[in-house]
Amino acid sequence: MTEQNGELSLETRLGKLEAVQAIQNLMGRYSYWHTANMHGECLDLFAMTRDDVSAEMMWGVYEGPESLRRLYPGYHVWTDGDMKGKMHMHLMTTQVIEVADDLQTARGSWISPGLETMSFVAGDSNDAFWAWCKYGVDFIRENGEWKIWHLHVYGLFMTPYGKPWTEDSMEHGAPPMPDEFLPDKPPTTYWMYSQDRVYANEPAPPAPYATFDEADRY
Repeated sequence: MTEQNGELSLETRLGKLEAVQAIQNLMGRYSYWHTANMHGECLDLFAMTRDDVSAEMMWGVYEGPESLRRLYPGYHVWTDGDMKGKMHMHLMTTQVIEVADDLQTARGSWISPGLETMSFVAGDSNDAFWAWCKYGVDFIRENGEWKIWHLHVYGLFMTPYGKPWTEDSMEHGAPPMPDEFLPDKPPTTYWMYSQDRVYANEPAPPAPYATFDEADRY
């Protein structure tokens, strides 16, 4: 994959460019489909043939194909009910994407401005919230196609529409849900805005790398 002088070959450099474009499209589809409550389609974007595929929400970690089914067409479909008036929009901005020199994996981070239109109590009318977060994602190639391998959502703030985040940034425990949709384990990270907290550079944008190291996973 490298030239004799240690620089990446033209083939590898082209492969990285193609991978970045594919990954941007992949995360764009995730955002569009999540907004449209198309959670079964979201699941198709994950590396579902791998036992270590995972998604970490702010309330916990779902690991393995069956757990992701519990999270996406499970919990998300359950909480949205008939979907009337529900809207969860999380934009993908400020992307930093690094593709491994071996072209088998990639890592990316995004800041995500967003909103939630929902109710935390079944049967109540929907409320409006500003909801900002960050994404850290590991990707892997499966049969020549890029898939989400580990998706990690990092909190920034969630606040009612009519209040500034300096006044009312909501703390997030596990949202109310039946036991059948609970995560496999607690979250590995937690940060939400508060006036007595220092902003955390988490996740750190990925750096160039040669091959995937489990110690660096999101």
